[in-house]
Amino acid sequence: MRYRSGVTRNLPAHLKLLRNLKRAFRRPLPGYRDYQALVRGKQGIEIGGPSKLFRRDLPLYEVARGLDGVNFSSETVWEGQLTEGLTFRYMKDRIGRQFVCDATDLARIAPASYDFLLSCNNLEHIANPLRALDEWLRIVKPGGHLLLVLPLRESNFDHRREITPFSHLLADFENGTTEHDLTHVNEILERHDYTMTPESPDRASLEQRALKNFENRCLHHHVFDMALIEQMFQHVGLRTLLRSTTETDSIALAVKP
Repeated sequence: MRYRSGVTRNLPAHLKLLRNLKRAFRRPLPGYRDYQALVRGKQGIEIGGPSKLFRRDLPLYEVARGLDGVNFSSETVWEGQLTEGLTFRYMKDRIGRQFVCDATDLARIAPASYDFLLSCNNLEHIANPLRALDEWLRIVKPGGHLLLVLPLRESNFDHRREITPFSHLLADFENGTTEHDLTHVNEILERHDYTMTPESPDRASLEQRALKNFENRCLHHHVFDMALIEQMFQHVGLRTLLRSTTETDSIALAVKP
C-alpha cells in the first residue's frame, strides 16, 4: 500500500537485499494479459502514483497509449516534490500530464476525458470513498474502465481492524464527509500494529502524524475486502469484469455503462 513505502525505507540491510532478490525474480500476476487487453492503446489517468505495481506485477503502463496523473499536493510523502504540467513520468521514457488537485474534486478535468482510470493503494487514504468514485467515474468515458487496487487487511498494519461496513461509507457520502475528517483516529491508534511501521513506532508518534492528516494523507480511513469493493461498484453502477487477489492486495476492474 502507499503508506508501506515508509516501512521499506527503514528495513534493515539484509531484509532489503531479500526484498530486492524477490523482486528480481517476480513475474507478472496470473491473468495480467486480461487486464492489459482492456487498456491497450488507450488513454488513462491514475489517481496517485505512479505505482510500481503497474510496471511489473500488473504491467499496464507499457500497453497504454498514454497516462496522466493526479496527486493531492505539490509535495507528498510518496512522490516528494511535484510540479503541474508534463511531469508525470510513469515509465523511464514516458511522461503524461500531472494534475495537482484533490481526488474528490477533479473539476478541472472535463467529463468523459479518459478511457480508463487507475488507483493503486489510494482509496483507503480518502475519507469519502463513494464521493471519490463518483468523481472518478465522471471523467471516464461510457464503456471505459476503472481499476482499483486496495490493501488486504491481513497483510499490513490494519490487520487488527474490522472491515468497514458499506453502510458507513454510504453515511460518509450522504453526510458530505470531507478530507478533514478524523473519525477513525482513535480506532487506528488502538488497533494499529506498530511493529510494522518503524517511522511511527509508538502511539504518540502516530497520533502526531494522524492529527496532521489533511496535510499528509497517511491515514487509512477505511479497511476494505473484495466484498466491500463489489458493494461500492454496484452502488455507483459499475459492472465488475476482473478480480485478483495477491498476498498484499485486492484488485478489481469494472466497466462504466
